[in-house]
Amino acid sequence: MKSLSTNGRVLKPSSLQFCMQMNEPEKAFGSKIWDPAESETSSSLNIWDYSDSEAAPASSWSTLPNRSLLCRPLPPDIGRCTCVIVKEESPEGLHGGTLYALYTNEGQGRQNRKLAVAHHKRNNGKSVFTIAQNTKGILSSMDDSFIGAVTSNLMGSKYHIWDQGKRLNALTNQSKSLLAVVRFMTTIATCTGSYRSMMVYIPKHQSMQLKNTTQVQHIHGLPKDWEGKVDKVHQLFSRVPHYNKISKQNELDYRDRGRAGLRIQSSVKNFQLTLEENGKQSILQLGRVGKSKYVMDYRYPLTGFQAFCVCLASMDSKLCCMV
Repeated sequence: MKSLSTNGRVLKPSSLQFCMQMNEPEKAFGSKIWDPAESETSSSLNIWDYSDSEAAPASSWSTLPNRSLLCRPLPPDIGRCTCVIVKEESPEGLHGGTLYALYTNEGQGRQNRKLAVAHHKRNNGKSVFTIAQNTKGILSSMDDSFIGAVTSNLMGSKYHIWDQGKRLNALTNQSKSLLAVVRFMTTIATCTGSYRSMMVYIPKHQSMQLKNTTQVQHIHGLPKDWEGKVDKVHQLFSRVPHYNKISKQNELDYRDRGRAGLRIQSSVKNFQLTLEENGKQSILQLGRVGKSKYVMDYRYPLTGFQAFCVCLASMDSKLCCMV
């Protein structure tokens, strides 16, 4: 068995790692597009450069199945779940548009899981994201891996996040549930620069309804007149960035991500959402870490699907924002 060398030390990979390398050499991150050498942390070691004893401790969400991470609110006792969103090459069968993939960030020396993929296209100028666990669900909304969709208005100021009931190509009007609404306000200009502002609305005590009848949940998204039922809706507020005198631009505080070894780059698509206006704890945050690569952290009461969709909305180009 081949040994691996890291900083002058020789480490012996486990038989499990060796077998996975031999059988699935490119599935550690799911795509050739995700190349650690292209990121800001290119000096970091490859995921296989660690023996089992040197791998990071298992994440608090590592025992949760992919479907649970996507379709159920993250349990409060877990804290936050960290994922990475990357732009990937479209596989055969998908013509045009852009493909994004959502991976868990399990930590140093551990294999990340591919949770979902999202295919973006424009229909009459309006953005449409189709989200599924794999490309089969992208190609057919009748496939069990299909999760839901995101639609926007022409200006890109409002996005609706739908569950599996939203059939974009169906001839009949099938049942659908609105799982979240994202609103972007006109760019806010100050004497120190400009920044984006957004608000997100999600149902309280929520869960998604799955196709498998054994997994049907008891909540069906936002009520039709949700704007008049404040007691049944969680409202998430975007945190106002602070002005950095050194970089001379508005920035959000990602110091905790820096301690985790992730260098957050400045981007107008970065955001942090809290449950209270001017709240201290971020329920969802997105930060750019490389070209077409973002790190996403989310907490209860969000589901992984909702968090992914809100981030896709922020990453989408929009006419309502000047920056």
